[in-house]
Amino acid sequence: MTLAQAQAFELGTQAATGDDDRTLIERVRRNPEDFGLLYQRFAPLLLNHVYRRTGDTHATEDLVADTFLIVMRSLPGYRYRGIPLRAWLLRIATNTVNRWARRRRRWAFAALEADRVADDASRSTHGTATAEQLQHALLALPPRFQAVLSLHHMEGLCVKETAAIVGCREGTVRSRLARARSALRSQLNGRS
Repeated sequence: MTLAQAQAFELGTQAATGDDDRTLIERVRRNPEDFGLLYQRFAPLLLNHVYRRTGDTHATEDLVADTFLIVMRSLPGYRYRGIPLRAWLLRIATNTVNRWARRRRRWAFAALEADRVADDASRSTHGTATAEQLQHALLALPPRFQAVLSLHHMEGLCVKETAAIVGCREGTVRSRLARARSALRSQLNGRS
């Protein structure tokens, strides 16, 4: 989120820094009615992130609502440790989507197989994948691969930030990214 966007949500004249995060958290702790400010500031980010993982508007809305419920319950125990509030929220959202994806993976894989038969007949000679094909292929991957691909490539986070959000080492994120790209290519090329 840019400074201009933060100002548009009337979060004051402070830059979107750690101090601003701490100020916002303390404000919400003192007055729970100000939770709406937190929601306004971060909902667009979380909606985009979750939608890229699910491809389903209704599931996205439900998962973001679940994420904010978790945030609301966790806020009293939140301690600022130098990690931006954005990263903490993305981690909660990622974990929420991962739980959803694990429950839905079996169904998504079956749907991918059915769609693959139809796609083989309609695939262009250029071999390029459509957004829908990419979405289906992403859903067929294990949640740990979905998470790193989504955070790194779609959210534009660096490896270090991605590692902080998914809770593993940078080397593990690099390894997962390489394996996820390979698995995604395999899915798109019709190999299992």
